[in-house]
Formats: sequence, C-alpha cells, structure tokens
Amino acid sequence: MSGQPVVEFKQVSKSFGQRKVLDHVSFTVNEGEVLCILGRSGTGKSVTLKLMIGLLKPDSGSVLVGSEDISQLEGDGLAKIRRDIGFLFQSAALFDSFTVGDNLALPVKHFDKKHKSPKQIQTEVEDMLRQVGLEKDVNKLPSELSGGMKKRAGLARALVLNPKLLLVDEPSSGLDRITASEIDELLMKFNTERNTTMIIVTHDVRGARKLADKVAVLDEGNLVGFGTVEELDRSDNGLVRELISESQS
Repeated sequence: MSGQPVVEFKQVSKSFGQRKVLDHVSFTVNEGEVLCILGRSGTGKSVTLKLMIGLLKPDSGSVLVGSEDISQLEGDGLAKIRRDIGFLFQSAALFDSFTVGDNLALPVKHFDKKHKSPKQIQTEVEDMLRQVGLEKDVNKLPSELSGGMKKRAGLARALVLNPKLLLVDEPSSGLDRITASEIDELLMKFNTERNTTMIIVTHDVRGARKLADKVAVLDEGNLVGFGTVEELDRSDNGLVRELISESQS
C-alpha cells in the first residue's frame, strides 16, 4: 500500500429533515485498504457510500475522492471521478432484459474512452466473468441466475473498468453462509491482485473480520469506533465491542 488517501471524510454532516444521519464524521481510507462499515440499521452506513459517489451531497464538511471534493463537482467533473469508482449494489442491480455479458459490456462501451472493438470488449467481458466463475453464463439473463450468481455478476460489472475504488453495499445480503463466504473470497482476491481500495457496508461481522484492514462503527450519526479489528476488540465503547464481537458472527 502506498499510504495515499483515496477517500477522506472531513467533518461531514448530513441530515434528512430533523434526523441527523451523520454528525461531523471524519476518517481516511488509504490506497489498497479495505474498510468495513458496521452499525445498527439507520445509522448512516449506506448514506456514506452515496456521499462518496456523489449521489448525495453533505450539508457541511468535505468528501474527498483522491484530491477532489466530490461534493463540489457536477457534470463532466463528477463523471470523470465516477469512472474510477465501481459500485456493487445490495441487489446487484443488473438490467433484467440484458444478458450477463451485455450487462458487463455496457459500461465498457459507454465509459471506456479507448474505442475498443466489439471483439476486444467481448474478450474483456469473458475474462472478467472467468475471474468470478461465470464464464459459462455469459448468455444467461439475470432471471436465470441464483442470488449468489447475481452478486458475482454484479461484482464483475463493478470491476470490469478496473476502478481504483470499489464501494460495496451489503455483499452477503440474502445469501447463505457458504455463498457469502465465496463472495468475501472474491473481494479479497481482487483487493490483493489489483490493490483495489474497497469500502464495504455490511452487517456480516464474520465477513468484516476476515476482509477489513480497518473497521468503522457508526451509531446515531457519530463515528464511535475506527481502527483494526484487534483495536476495536479492546474499545472502551460497549456498542463497538458488541458489534465487532465474534459471537455476532
């Protein structure tokens, strides 16, 4: 890891009406690191991801992706930053009427400026699907895939442009333990092989303990814990220790 910051939250606050979801939250994620964000439901975990990709803007504070404050960008500037960000949605968010292969080809056609030939795009798509174990499913529709296969396809689409940053929302949601573990192994593989920085919102403590270089714990809008698993195991905050406890996994 180079130690260069990829994402920085600087005193970020966000409210919806009278409900303060984030209250002066600050943290840094460096290149190649995996940060897992834990917290009870409604504590602002998914809001942090939406702020990082510019789907929401903070009420105050700065959200830096690389050296750019994404909250100040619009149009082409925002599109340029998003080109280097992959997003794995909780539902995988595949286009139902497109085959798996076409789902992956779409971002390459629209966002890759190297003007690749159809053959080049096909080769890249097939290689990416091979890496997630779906090489035989390139012509299937999402409706023909299991939940785990949809997650794999969503991960492949998120990574097909080789982003510097991958944002992941609940990778184990709706999956059995074995399948969830397989998704965790894929995330670890891409982090190791590509040095992809990852920020993962999850309720899966077992997965977080396996994946995370750092863990952030949010509660009632506040960052109540931030550090390695070992550091949070020794936290003075009872909620932090409870949420990161192996007995939860």
